Formats: sequence, structure tokens, C-alpha cells
Amino acid sequence: MATNIDQSNNLVIGNGVTFKGTLNVPKKATIYGTVDGELTAEEIFIGQSGKITGKVTARAIEVEGEMHQVIHCRDHLHIRATGKVSGKLEYSQIQIERGGEFRGEMQQVGAPPVYPAASNPAPAKPAMAVPAVTAAPAAAGGNNAN
Repeated sequence: MATNIDQSNNLVIGNGVTFKGTLNVPKKATIYGTVDGELTAEEIFIGQSGKITGKVTARAIEVEGEMHQVIHCRDHLHIRATGKVSGKLEYSQIQIERGGEFRGEMQQVGAPPVYPAASNPAPAKPAMAVPAVTAAPAAAGGNNAN
């Protein structure tokens, strides 16, 4: 009997299945049922009928259903149009489609800064603002009325 090694470290919680407790999934967790507790995985996909309540930790998360409480996403969180996320969220990158919902507290972590640490992130301001009308010479080529 042939075994697909790539699928052996994945988990699927089917529609109608309820799990309470702690799950540690080496690769991808796909949730169509209900998880109440702690879920740690490399990737998490929550289908439209799926719901997770508890502490969630993953590199990448895609939400079509619901996810609540504490979420740690090291890379990319994608909330689809049908997705509902609430609670305390830490993420590196986030994408929320029109119709998708987030309620709670969010903090971006692990993303590279926009400016290098040695430079000033605020844009330089001129010492004195000069109106545009005074920036050009007043008389060029005999326009004086004297």
C-alpha cells in the first residue's frame, strides 16, 4: 500500500467534529469542525463551517470560518470574505478581503522595518517654506515698468 508522506503530518477536523484540548500539527491543519483549546501548526486553513476558539500559533493562516481569542501568525494571515477573526492578534503580514471581519487588538511583529535602523524614519522637512511665486526671479529681460 502506497503512503503519501506529504499528507502524513497533516490533520483534518471534519464538519460536525468537535475537538477540545491541545493539537500540535507538524504541517497543515484543516478545520471544518470545531476546535476549542490550543492549536499549533505550520499552516492552518479554517473552512466556512470551521471554528477555532483558543490559542492559535502558525506560520500561515487562512480563515473562511471563525477564529477567536489569541492568534500568533508568524508570516501571513489571510481573512477571506466569509472569515471572522476576533481577539488578540500578532501577525507579520495581513490581508482582509472585502466582507472579512476582524475585531480586537492587533500588533504587527516580525516584519522588517520600512527604514533602516540607522536612518531617520520621518521625512526631512525644509528649514523654511518658500512660496512658489517668490522662487522665480521677479524681473527677467526688461519686464520692469520703471
